[in-house]
Amino acid sequence: MDLKFVETLVGVLERSSALSEIEYSDGQRQLALKRTPTRSGRSRDAGTHVTSDPSSEVVDAALTVQPVKNPVAPAATKHTIAAGMIGTFYRSPAPEQPPFVAVGDTVTEGQTLAIVEAMKLLNPVEADRSGRITEILVSDGASVSPDTPLFGLEDLEGANV
Repeated sequence: MDLKFVETLVGVLERSSALSEIEYSDGQRQLALKRTPTRSGRSRDAGTHVTSDPSSEVVDAALTVQPVKNPVAPAATKHTIAAGMIGTFYRSPAPEQPPFVAVGDTVTEGQTLAIVEAMKLLNPVEADRSGRITEILVSDGASVSPDTPLFGLEDLEGANV
């Protein structure tokens, strides 16, 4: 949720005579804008509430939207890539070759990240989305099952929310 989006919502609330509050949630953060009456009886200010959990504090701001004192940083979407089958996990195409990927590498959807050997067949483990490798969860040569998480992936699109 970016500042321009919040400013747009505040503008809608300010121009509307029918609305007294707006609530919005994107699954990770929640925003609540409420019109509070001034001494003249006209609604002028909106209280904003940005939170990722219900115990967060409420911060008041003018309708021009000032930055919140403790803004919630947009969180990148975390994702794990699982083995998908029973077998042996290998990070590189052959013992003397470098690994397919390392922590910090940016990968694209469909890119081979590793291989799982099952019944003498080498099966590629591919990225199911683009992102950045944040962790490698299994050591080279380890036995894996279909639901074994192999890689931590940070969704690059999620970082731009």
